[in-house]
Amino acid sequence: MSDNDLINVSVNLAGRSYPILVSENELSSIEKINAKLNEEFIALKTQYANKLNEQDILAMLLLTYAKNLHEEKQINDLTPVEKRIRSIEKILTQVSDK
Repeated sequence: MSDNDLINVSVNLAGRSYPILVSENELSSIEKINAKLNEEFIALKTQYANKLNEQDILAMLLLTYAKNLHEEKQINDLTPVEKRIRSIEKILTQVSDK
């Protein structure tokens, strides 16, 4: 994808504007993600009013998303299953060669 295929959009999070480049296909997803992040930011800001500043709340939000992403990757990681299948295939090959 070249820079010519990208659109410059402004994402607003926690009252600040961040310019990002996205493809037209990503635009709808980015808008939904932006809305969800702001919604969660406001919820955390309300929950931790007078306890945390906005920077801390953004850090909490980032850590929450990173944790969720890590857990999702763990669930979808088939490497242990693939290794087990290869081991079983190897054993079956050895048995069938005898």
